[in-house]
Amino acid sequence: MGQRTATETLFGIVAAFVEKRTWSQAELARRLETKPETIRKQMQELQAGGLPLEREEDHPHVYWSVPKNWLPGVLHFKPDEAADLLRLIQRAPPGALRSRVRDVTVSRLQSFGKASNGAAALGVNAPEDGAVRAGGLTDDEEQWLTVLEDALAKKSAVKLRYFTASRRNESHRFISAHRIDLTPKPCVVATCHKSNELRRFRLSNVLDAKLDAKEPFRSVAKADLAKFDESSMGGFRQDGPAVKCAFVVADTDAAWVARNLPDSRIQEESVAGGTRFSTETSNVQILARFVVGLGSSAKAETPELRKAVQALANGALGKQK
Repeated sequence: MGQRTATETLFGIVAAFVEKRTWSQAELARRLETKPETIRKQMQELQAGGLPLEREEDHPHVYWSVPKNWLPGVLHFKPDEAADLLRLIQRAPPGALRSRVRDVTVSRLQSFGKASNGAAALGVNAPEDGAVRAGGLTDDEEQWLTVLEDALAKKSAVKLRYFTASRRNESHRFISAHRIDLTPKPCVVATCHKSNELRRFRLSNVLDAKLDAKEPFRSVAKADLAKFDESSMGGFRQDGPAVKCAFVVADTDAAWVARNLPDSRIQEESVAGGTRFSTETSNVQILARFVVGLGSSAKAETPELRKAVQALANGALGKQK
C-alpha cells in the first residue's frame, strides 16, 4: 500500500464524494489505498471543518454520506465520459457557441486534472479546434437555432420573418417548431400557423425569429410527423399525395448510385442487368433531378417520374414541352 500525504487523501475523499454520495469507510480506504483508521480521522476533521458529512453505523460497517446539494453547480464526469463529451463537442457545427463551450470544458477539465496529478489521466487532451470538421452554421443561423431550441423546450410559438426562395419574397408568420434537422442545409420542421400544415423552414432563409407567448402553440401527432417525413425526398416536400417512383440503373453504375442516393428511404432491388430503385414521395422533382444527372445509365420506369425527367431534359436542351 503506497504512502499518501494528508492533502492527497483529503482531495481524494472530496473527489470520491463528487462521484458518489455514500461510501463505507472500508470501501473508501481501499479506493484511496490507505487505512480505515486514516479515513476515519480525516472524515472527522472534515466534519469539524464544516463539510456536511453524515455518519451511520451498521455493524461492522461505518458509512459516510453527503447531501444531494452539497456541491451546487458541480457536474461530475468520469475520465471516459469527459473524453466522450469532448468528442461530441468537436463534432458539433463550428461556431461561437461550440468554441465557447469547448474552451471552457477543456480549460476546466485540465485544471481539475492538474489538481489530481495528471490531466492525461482524465482524457482531456483534445485535438486543436478545427482539426475535426463538421457542417458549419453562419452567425445568423446559430442565432436562429438558439431561438428555435428554446421554442422546442418551452413549447412556445415563434414569430418568424422568412424569405421564400421559390417566390422570392419575405413574409411574417407564426410557426410551432417540432424538430430541428441539422443536415447539410439545417432546417426546422414546424406547423405553419398560416396554412396549418407541416413545413420545413431553412435556417438560412430566416430573417428574424422570436418567441411569442401570446400565440398558442400547435402540437402535432407523431404519426403525422412520420407521414410528413415519409412523403419527403432528401428533406424536401411538395404539396400533394405521395406517388410511387422507380428507376433502373445499369450494373456498371448501380453501386455508385446506391452510395449516393438523395434519400436513405429509397429501396433497392436486383433486376436483370442492373438495380431498380424505388420509393414513394410527393417531391418527384428532386428525384427527377437526380435521375437526369445519371444520363443514359438510368431509365425512369413510373409515369410521374418519367414525365418529370423528360421535362427537365427538354428544358436543359431548350426544347418545347
